[in-house]
Amino acid sequence: MKQLPPQSNPSYGFSPTPFGECCIAFSNDGICSLTFPESRESAYADLDHRFPDVDFKLNEEKADHLVRQIFEKGSKPVLNLIGTEFQLSIWHALQRIPAGKTTTYAQIAEAIGRPKAVRAVGTAIGANPIAYLIPCHRVIRTDGTLGGFRWGLDCKKKMLAYEKK
Repeated sequence: MKQLPPQSNPSYGFSPTPFGECCIAFSNDGICSLTFPESRESAYADLDHRFPDVDFKLNEEKADHLVRQIFEKGSKPVLNLIGTEFQLSIWHALQRIPAGKTTTYAQIAEAIGRPKAVRAVGTAIGANPIAYLIPCHRVIRTDGTLGGFRWGLDCKKKMLAYEKK
């Protein structure tokens, strides 16, 4: 699995979104994390857990610029996906779900050619480091219920409603 090299200028910052304050981490290679943490302390802990050997520098100005581009202008920034080959296949499949639509864990497993790997698909979706831009919020249970969401079901509901506008 690739890592963020120090020369890639890893940075992070916090910014408001329609779903609450986010923490966004990025480098010269693109966005590597977008989360909706309960607190700034939990955001720092998450970054340290995901990228233990990376020294992120605070850059609120760039973070705010990126977040405004995403949520106000609807731009699709470059993503720097860091995960296993299996996780990357899931995250790419998630990016093919149209805005305002939902799919199921089973349909994602089928889409990547691993129909029996529904639980593993769920685990990979739960490990998604870039919320909203890798739209794990668009995945629901086969019975039509929302299922879980790392940032809470209220956030998931808000994201789905936001996209239906």
